[in-house]
Amino acid sequence: MSGFLVALATFLAAGVEWVEALTIVLAVGIFKSWRTAILATIAALGVLLALIVVFNFTITAYVSISLARTVVGVGLLLFGLGWLYKAILRSAGLKAQRDEAEEYDEARDEVMTHGHAFGTAFGGVFLEGLEVVFVVVALGGLNSLPAAAAGAIASLVVVVAAGIVLRQPLTRVPENLVKYAVGVMLTAFGTFFAGEGLGVDWWNGDWAILALISGYALASFLFVRLLVWSPSRIVDSRPVRMVRAGAVEVWGLFVTDGLLALCAVAALIAVDLFLGRTTGQKTNAGLILVAGVLVAIGISLWAAARAAVAGTSSAKPVREEPAPAE
Repeated sequence: MSGFLVALATFLAAGVEWVEALTIVLAVGIFKSWRTAILATIAALGVLLALIVVFNFTITAYVSISLARTVVGVGLLLFGLGWLYKAILRSAGLKAQRDEAEEYDEARDEVMTHGHAFGTAFGGVFLEGLEVVFVVVALGGLNSLPAAAAGAIASLVVVVAAGIVLRQPLTRVPENLVKYAVGVMLTAFGTFFAGEGLGVDWWNGDWAILALISGYALASFLFVRLLVWSPSRIVDSRPVRMVRAGAVEVWGLFVTDGLLALCAVAALIAVDLFLGRTTGQKTNAGLILVAGVLVAIGISLWAAARAAVAGTSSAKPVREEPAPAE
């Protein structure tokens, strides 16, 4: 009976991870290439299986889940942001709508050439599969690993079957609409995974993904409405001009040169990192700060000198060559 409970718990916990992987695979399949999505899925599961065969379930001691989350999360975040950015521009009428029939072959060629979609699907499936291994180890312990593994495999079969069923209905939805939604979801997944890898403790664990999706969807809708209203009217409106003038005035009180301020802030950040990673080095931190300030002044003056030299060179009259004698 205990084995059955372990299998059931693993089935449910692993199912959550497999559903997240399915979302990424469906996105790549619908918009790029089903062949690429399927091959990436098979490759990711194959690599994961090979690692398990080589290391057994002690793979969890050799592979850093934090590093995997960070790498995959950053990739998903950048990929999703690209889709979401273009979708917002299309929705606001600032970018032409995609001719879906015409661009299908171009998208497929791009995938095969650059491998963006393959890497996205591979990374998503591998990361979620690796998390399933952690779930199996955590719930299976030492005596119930077969039951936990059976639950994880069963959940994979169920989720794959659900993906096959969902594939056709999703392909009938207009691409531009679904791509907007997928851009939101991939951005949310990327934010969640990258944050976990960096040490963020998300509210309610995986449920935070739903909150991220809702937040990004709402923010993107507001961006679309603002862009539809017309960017020029927003930028040149009286309230914005007043705020901009006040900000410029305050900026001018403290910042004479933007590069100088940027370098100074970088020096402060470097000192903060130094103090956070060392002990008993407060005196050296002060020396680092002084050196950083001097470097900031030097870089700023060097940039100003280059600009002056360039201005002097451009101001010199061009010497005319004498006309050849006839």
